[in-house]
Amino acid sequence: MELNVKKEVEKAIGGLFFMIINTVIWTLIAEYYLENKDNRIVGVLIGLVILVFLFFYVRFTKFQKTVPDAIETQTQEEEQKDKRFLWIFGLEGLGIFLAKNILVNINHNELFIPFFALIVGLHFFPLGKLFKRKFDYYMGIWTSTVAIIGLYMIIQKITTVNFANAIISICCAVSTIGYGVKMIVSGQKAIRNNVK
Repeated sequence: MELNVKKEVEKAIGGLFFMIINTVIWTLIAEYYLENKDNRIVGVLIGLVILVFLFFYVRFTKFQKTVPDAIETQTQEEEQKDKRFLWIFGLEGLGIFLAKNILVNINHNELFIPFFALIVGLHFFPLGKLFKRKFDYYMGIWTSTVAIIGLYMIIQKITTVNFANAIISICCAVSTIGYGVKMIVSGQKAIRNNVK
């Protein structure tokens, strides 16, 4: 039981750490493209959410230290999942790198943020299948849709590139916030189950 609790809390800590980093990245990108036209309101509001995430990250880390270590053995299935996760993550990074270089070379760097978001959105689908999580599919649909709409807005010149990129980035931050909330709920549930 304690090993399961420890593993669940570790997953919540790892997931929350990634969501803090990704939320910060998307917020910085959004603020860059907003050019202070929002008086940094987006950064402040999302910054408050990040502080809440940090609070739970510290809370989960402290709790994890109170759970005794047990002998951990990783099953072959878990090892395979870890390898596939690394492949998905690696391919996502490669895709972003290639997109950036191709767009620069064809003089369409203004399309990078929508392509970046699209690659991030698409990586949720194999993750959803790998870990059997419906939530990943929802995140994938949301992020990919936002990216495609942003791409369309830029190509059709419906709005400025900066405004479209800011909206895409804010929507991606909303996505990482949603995932962070899921990690908090998961961590809190594991802690409650340990108390019972």
